[in-house]
Amino acid sequence: MSAADKLLGLELKNGWKVTRHLQRGPAATGGMFSQSYIAEKGAAVGFLKAFDFSPALQPDVDMANEIQKLIACYNHERAILDHCRGRRLSKVVIALDHGDVQVPGMGPMEGRVFYLIFEMAEGDVRVQMDTSTACDALWCMHALKDITLGLWQVHKEMIAHQDGKPSNVLAYPGPSFKVADFGRSSRKGQPAAHDDFKIAGDRGYAPPEQLFGFVHPEFTNRRIGCDLYMLGNLAAFLFSGVNITPLLLSKLDPQHHPRAWGGTYEQVLPYVRNAFSAVLADVSPLIDERVRADVLGLVREF
Repeated sequence: MSAADKLLGLELKNGWKVTRHLQRGPAATGGMFSQSYIAEKGAAVGFLKAFDFSPALQPDVDMANEIQKLIACYNHERAILDHCRGRRLSKVVIALDHGDVQVPGMGPMEGRVFYLIFEMAEGDVRVQMDTSTACDALWCMHALKDITLGLWQVHKEMIAHQDGKPSNVLAYPGPSFKVADFGRSSRKGQPAAHDDFKIAGDRGYAPPEQLFGFVHPEFTNRRIGCDLYMLGNLAAFLFSGVNITPLLLSKLDPQHHPRAWGGTYEQVLPYVRNAFSAVLADVSPLIDERVRADVLGLVREF
């Protein structure tokens, strides 16, 4: 086990104590490079994200270089969250605290764990949809409104999230919903290690232009545009339970699939648009007819 797996029971800076280790569920899609815990401080309860640096400690790895990259990723996410907190962005999950801890019995290099502590949520929208009987059109509209507002708030700060998916939208009592996990975000004018990635977030939710390797030179088109596609995908998921991206790929002729295509994105775009129309036709019957036209309009526009 890595140091990030061994935080249970530890006392942290500023009075927090790690009280529970949260195991990844079988349907989990996030947190591949971190471990999750519950931390408590008096009556306050927080969600702790412990960064796992163990991949940088493997044999045949340039340890110094890899650790530098991982620390840069931690500092980037922390800086984005500090900025959002300072700007009082109401629909963004804010970090309550951050720091590092040394795991007893481990060396100073492999035993040091950086962490972020967030306000505790009831769960992500995927879990809420699986367990709640109130997941009707009104519930979904409320979620979509809050997600849209959250992205609007960060976009005003020239921050692009780039990893919009159900596990990164958290539900709170009310209900209220907030955008979470800015580990793959980009901020204009502030370089991040993943800025050069053609696909910064989860490729299972990525927009088609990224899957085909097209990289627009402008921040707004490339990164804000990615968020808008993912917002449309979230709208489709909320009202139909469908992830647009894999369904879109399944509608493409094999020769037009990203794995096989050798031409430009502009050349394949007509086939992508035809596949997208077929996807909307499949999704349409799954959406409540009272909001179907509006939801399909949103998905189509984004």
